[in-house]
Amino acid sequence: MSGWEPQLVGAAVTYPPHILDLLEPFDADTPAVSDREATLTYRELADRSAVLARELRAHGVRPGDCVVVHALMSRWAVVGMLGALRAGARYVAVDAAFPVARQQLMATASGARVAVTEPGLPLALEGLSRLDMRQPRHLPAGSPTEPMAAGETPATDRGDAAYTCFTSGSTGVPKPVTVPASALAYSTVARMAYYRDPVRVFLLCSSISFDSSVAGIYWTLASGGHLVVPASRPADLVAVGRAARRWRPSHLLMVPSLYRVALRGGLAADLGSLSTSIVAGEACPPALVAEHLAALPQTRLYNEYGPTECTVWCTVHACGPADATGPSVPIGTPIPGARLYVRDSAGAPTSPGQVGELYVGGPGVAGPVTPDPDGGPFHRTGDGWLYRTGDLVAVGPDGLLAFHGRLDDQLKLGAVRVERGEIEHVLSAASGVAAAAVGVVTDGARHRVVGFVVPTGTVPDVPRIRAFMLTRLPAAALPVRFEAVASLPILPNGKVDHGELDRRAASLIAV
Repeated sequence: MSGWEPQLVGAAVTYPPHILDLLEPFDADTPAVSDREATLTYRELADRSAVLARELRAHGVRPGDCVVVHALMSRWAVVGMLGALRAGARYVAVDAAFPVARQQLMATASGARVAVTEPGLPLALEGLSRLDMRQPRHLPAGSPTEPMAAGETPATDRGDAAYTCFTSGSTGVPKPVTVPASALAYSTVARMAYYRDPVRVFLLCSSISFDSSVAGIYWTLASGGHLVVPASRPADLVAVGRAARRWRPSHLLMVPSLYRVALRGGLAADLGSLSTSIVAGEACPPALVAEHLAALPQTRLYNEYGPTECTVWCTVHACGPADATGPSVPIGTPIPGARLYVRDSAGAPTSPGQVGELYVGGPGVAGPVTPDPDGGPFHRTGDGWLYRTGDLVAVGPDGLLAFHGRLDDQLKLGAVRVERGEIEHVLSAASGVAAAAVGVVTDGARHRVVGFVVPTGTVPDVPRIRAFMLTRLPAAALPVRFEAVASLPILPNGKVDHGELDRRAASLIAV
C-alpha cells in the first residue's frame, strides 16, 4: 500500500502535539461547562481537574495508564476526563446510564485499575478502586489539595494516548479503540479550521461513552466557549429544549434520527439561536435536510462522517437545497489534513461514480492497539496509518463523496442487492411516516425485511406506503411486513437499535 496516492486530500493544518496544549492554561472566570445542577467556570474546572490529577498520581496512576471516568452526562464527566489527561493517563468514559453489563465490559477491556466517579453515583463495577471527584480522600498526608492560585500553571503530565472508546455496534462484542492525544489535538484543530463560526454555546446531546461527545467537549473548551449538558440521557428532548431556551446555543450535534424527531416535535422553536447544526453517526436522509431548511433556514446544517478509529470525523458536507431533493446526502469532502482513498475489490482506484471501499489516512487515524498479524483494518504506509473503513462510497463529478452503505450490511433480496439504509431512507420519506427503520431476518443467504413505522396518525397507511416505495425501490426490496410502533428502540448513543429491530422482526415473521 506504500505506493498508493490519495484521491481526495484536505487542506493542510498545523496542530500541537497534545490536546492539553489547546486547553491549558485555564485562567478565565467565564462559564466552561454547565449541567442541570450547576456551572463550572474555566478556573474552577482547572482547580478541580488539577486536584484530581494529583490525587490520581498519588494513587499510583502513571502516564499511559487507563482511568475509568464513571459518570452520567454531566459537568463531572468533563472534570474526570481532564483530570485523567492531566495525570498523563488515558481515560475510558463509562456512561453510568448504560446497562451494568456493558459498563463492566468497557471497564474490564480497558485495563483500568482506578475509577473516578461522579459524586453520589454507586460504582457497581468489579476490579476497580474508586476515587470520588468531589472529595479527595486518598492523598497522603501533606499532599497539596488546595486549588491552584490565580495565574498558576499546574504541573501536567503528557501521556501518549487520550482516551479509549468502544465501537457502538448493536450486535457482537464492542471493540476498544485507543486514540492518541495528538490525534485528538488534530481533530479539534481541524474543526476550528473548517467551521466558520467559533463555538459560543454548545449543546452536548451525545453519551460520554461515544466519540461524538468528544467533538463537542474539546472543540468548545479549545474555543473558550460554554459547554451545556442538558440531561443525563441524549434523547431527553424536553431537557434539550429547556436548556436551549435558557442558554441560547450556537452549536449542536445529534444523530440524524434524533434530530429529525426534535424538528418534528417542535424543538425548532427553541433552537433559533443556532448558527450551526451538525448531524453525524448515521446516514442523513434528504428528507431531514428539507425539514431542517424549512424549520431553521438561518442555521447552517452539516453532515459529518467518520469512524471511531479516525478520531470522530474525516469528511464533512455543508448541506444545501439541492441535498433535500437528491437521491442521498453526500458525506462531502475531506476535513483539513485527511487523505481519502477509494478502491475497488482489487485495490485499484475507482473511477468517478464507481462504488468502492473507503480508506482513510492522516493524523486522525488512531492505529491498531496491538500488532495484528493478519493486517486487520489498519495498514502502515510511508505517511502513517491507513484505515480500511468497510464503507462503500463513490466520488461524484463534483468531487463529493456519496455514501453507499457497508460491505457487511448489503442485503440480497431476490436478485437485487440493496442496503438496509437505502430502504430506511425511502420508508422514512413516505407520507404519514414520522420515523421508520427496518429489521432484517437472515436465514442462510436469504434476507427478509420488516418495516417498523412510527405513523403521524393512528395507524400507517400501508398501501400508500408500498405504492410510494415502489416508485423508489425494486419490488424485491420492499418489506414483507409493516409494523406500527409508538417509537423506535434507541441505543444509549441515540442511534436506532437495529439489533433489537432484527430480534423483533424474527419474532414477527415466525408468528
